[in-house]
Amino acid sequence: AGAKRPLEAITWNIAAVNNNPFEYWVTHSDPAYNELMREVQNYIDDPGGDPAVHEVFTDTMFSTLLDDIRGVGHTDLREVERLWRTEYRTRRAVSGFLKDKSLGAKRLASMPDRVTNTINTLAGGVLLRPTVINCFQGELGSVETWWAQWRSFMFTTTVEVESERMRGKGPQVVVRLLEPILHSKYPAITAEEQQISIPLQILCLAVFDAILVHMLNTIASATWQGLRTSLCNALHTHKDEKIMKILRDTYPQSDVVFIQEAAAAFVDRVESHKELSQRFFVLHPRKLDGTRDQNSIILASREYFEEETAVDVTPRVHQHLQTHEVWPSSDGDLVAVSIKGKQDGFPYLLVSFHGDTNGLGTLPAVRAVNRMAKETLEGHILVFGLDANTYKEHSDKYQGVEHFHQCITENGFGSCWGDSPDPMSSTTCNARTYLQPQLNKAVGLADKYTKADKNLKDWIIFFRNQITSSPGEKDNTGNGEYIQDMIFPTLAFPSDHAVVAAKLTVKDAAARRGA
Repeated sequence: AGAKRPLEAITWNIAAVNNNPFEYWVTHSDPAYNELMREVQNYIDDPGGDPAVHEVFTDTMFSTLLDDIRGVGHTDLREVERLWRTEYRTRRAVSGFLKDKSLGAKRLASMPDRVTNTINTLAGGVLLRPTVINCFQGELGSVETWWAQWRSFMFTTTVEVESERMRGKGPQVVVRLLEPILHSKYPAITAEEQQISIPLQILCLAVFDAILVHMLNTIASATWQGLRTSLCNALHTHKDEKIMKILRDTYPQSDVVFIQEAAAAFVDRVESHKELSQRFFVLHPRKLDGTRDQNSIILASREYFEEETAVDVTPRVHQHLQTHEVWPSSDGDLVAVSIKGKQDGFPYLLVSFHGDTNGLGTLPAVRAVNRMAKETLEGHILVFGLDANTYKEHSDKYQGVEHFHQCITENGFGSCWGDSPDPMSSTTCNARTYLQPQLNKAVGLADKYTKADKNLKDWIIFFRNQITSSPGEKDNTGNGEYIQDMIFPTLAFPSDHAVVAAKLTVKDAAARRGA
């Protein structure tokens, strides 16, 4: 016989890395928030008296920074000094540095920001870089006050994180968490810049942070730190509690929860949560990534699945990737587990996956799961929750919804979005502000609805010969409702991806064999 009742599945990218409370436009009740963001936008659009970089981040600060960088083992800094003199020093702080699209494309500020913004340590603590764009609680009333704290954080604070690369090395100063930016992954970086990409990241991050401190104290010295605290409480400090409350209260019947972009520390929080830990056990990759801190995990119901039968088959998926296919994945992006169902005795293959920003690695990953399932796990019932990063329009740069649907259909998959997914039915509605390191992605206050990232990115997929699905349901409020054209996150809903839920009916064995 088949399962006694439908399997209730949800998939949710909880967006762990958005530790910057200002990064996305937020639906906020305090008018002072919109006022602050309008002032920031005006300053960036038309920075009256835009200072030169060296007037904010001075030559003395640069010399001190070089000494600090030499102190952690980067001795040949002649090219960095040349770039400072010829490239960065005399640029205008806002128009020439913050707004430089090539710096965004090279990730010279955004990559080191991602790694050092908010660090979850192995011991369970949280370290915050002194910057405008996180929940740092120290005083940032002037560039001078900021600089002393920043240097101390980057060069003398030691940290241990959950990371394959750092394993066994003991505590390291924060700056050692930075990794080279590779030309192969970010073609805007030249081969020469790749060679010095760590010192260059340190310099660009210091300049970037200094300009933000200068800017906010110029336009809103009395209000910005208080507003940031209110945002932090809603979006970051209590974020995991809000996510777990939504899972507990709105989705109490869920049998499997596919989560993407979870911080490594989120696993511990679920496992120590009274109600959730009684209802679920957590399946996660063997290599949790605590540096990028974006992990795909699965919460599996103790009532529906036998925990002791779980086998991590993630490495097998990688083995089934075809050599000619590009899959820009990182540790933690994929987890695949073989497990036995309690209700029906069937073997299941549960997979959670987070695609790259443009979705170009999603189809190679799905194909690898497909091959692995058919070649090594015959008879397993596949349930696959993913942030596919699919877009309204398909191109050589972006994975389109209709093209993705067509390709998976040809491989025998169905989805919670039915026979003809609507590319206009979005699971995201977010827009980046001007207070984040990729200004090439910033959207102004007047355009935040029309230019928002509104795309159908989140899917639950399965083999059509094994499962039928109810229509997928979306939720951007945390109470099971989806409000069309509402910017999120909100103060109540702390992710920029909607929850997607579906009831899956497993066909009986005869129907699955096509009898």
